Amino acid sequence: MQFRVKTIKNDDIKNKLLEIGFDKSYLDYASFKHQFLSLEIQNLKPHQSTIIKQTALSCGADAAVHRGVLLNEVEFSNLILSGTIKQLKTIAKSLCNQPFSLPYIAKEIEKNIELNYKLKKPLIMGILNLTEDSFSDGGKYLNFDDAIKHAFELIEEGADIIDIGAESTRPNAYEIKDDIEIKRLIPVAVELKKAGIKISIDTRHSKTAEKMIELGADIINDVSGLNFDHNMVNVIKNSNSDIVIMHSKGTPYDMDKLNNYKNLCDDIYNELSDKIEFLENKGIKKERIIIDIGFGFAKNIEQNFELLERIKEFNSIGIRHLAGTSRKRFLKSIVKTDENEILDDITMLSSFYLISQGIDFLRVHNAKKTKTALDFYNAIYSQKPYPEAQF
Repeated sequence: MQFRVKTIKNDDIKNKLLEIGFDKSYLDYASFKHQFLSLEIQNLKPHQSTIIKQTALSCGADAAVHRGVLLNEVEFSNLILSGTIKQLKTIAKSLCNQPFSLPYIAKEIEKNIELNYKLKKPLIMGILNLTEDSFSDGGKYLNFDDAIKHAFELIEEGADIIDIGAESTRPNAYEIKDDIEIKRLIPVAVELKKAGIKISIDTRHSKTAEKMIELGADIINDVSGLNFDHNMVNVIKNSNSDIVIMHSKGTPYDMDKLNNYKNLCDDIYNELSDKIEFLENKGIKKERIIIDIGFGFAKNIEQNFELLERIKEFNSIGIRHLAGTSRKRFLKSIVKTDENEILDDITMLSSFYLISQGIDFLRVHNAKKTKTALDFYNAIYSQKPYPEAQF
């Protein structure tokens, strides 16, 4: 008989164990021995790094640190901790009994294990632009009847939420006044809430947000990440609405010139984490916050693809995550066309990938194709039912 060796999917290890006749009663515990995970722990002092590395080695795992740690030549070091889930859990348990804030790090290790292996079903956020100059459909739904018709089409095709915007945030777009924004939004928001539809309001203006919250807005989607209008924090604090904080720099008019980063993913991760901490200090609970890494906002084509590839890293923040790749320029660079039907096809592919990475909200122009991506993913992983994303 010929021996054969093949690679298997690590995230499907339970099924593979069952296929070879493994004991079901030991399945959950044993699967942790066969699932591998790497975590980065930042800003550790040398003695903290040394303890974690020694603990990891004692458990059969490993940890990489700055070469100056052992010689005490650096003040701080990041640490890469790698091992099976069982080993990481053992390490976390051991660190709970150590000094120097290591019990806190132990809890973060446990949290990251859960976040990386928890499947969830994302919600589809359909885009409704009440604008004259949005990059994809500007001017198409300025008329009230056209806007309402399109919103109901999005819901029928699979959207769970309608994200309404009355100010274009395409590259080089200028600001419009909040009174114009409010005038465009009110009749549509009122009509959709009357029909029991959940709505998100895409705005940078606190006055607009406040008025829309009065009308029942479920989410305020601030593409400036609270940088444009500092009163936005107070408006959200005094409401029950959720808030999307998106990573961006500058304004839509000048953001394309502001895509310089020391380390793209780390910079965005840390800036979003700082914003979350700021909101919590203002009394806004984590459960009301949604992050958006801001595809297309102060990022060039290569940076957008890097963020897409590494988007799962942002799950570690522990906050619901929204992604908006729909018809964006970096996707357009692949198909080299402005035709929406083709752009929606490649958006569907990106949506499938985002679903596999644990995204919570997909903000899209074409809800029908996104629902197809979700149904296809569900068909593949039908043996792994996942809960609805929280909203």
